Amino acid sequence: MKRLIARRPLIFALSIGAALGLNACVAYDGGYGRHYQAYDVYYDNHYGPLRDGYWNDDGWFYYRDTLSREWRRDDGRHFRRDAADGYHASRMHDRRDERGSHRRIRE
Repeated sequence: MKRLIARRPLIFALSIGAALGLNACVAYDGGYGRHYQAYDVYYDNHYGPLRDGYWNDDGWFYYRDTLSREWRRDDGRHFRRDAADGYHASRMHDRRDERGSHRRIRE
């Protein structure tokens, strides 16, 4: 019994440490690995379901559909930065740094 009483502070300290460690994992939104820039865009569904996309510095929107790994420029202007009739809000992710995604851009 004396052994158990002597170990209580150690058991208590380990329990607190484990609980705090697990709480930090749950509460921290980030961690290691890739982080992608999200873009809020308005899209009219002309190209069908899309994988991801981004606004480039040249003012054009580039996208990838669910089947292709190649980036394509939206020449038809089916993406907008503001709301309009026939367009719905969508969140696209810029995943240009993803492995295998550095294939040429189709224009």
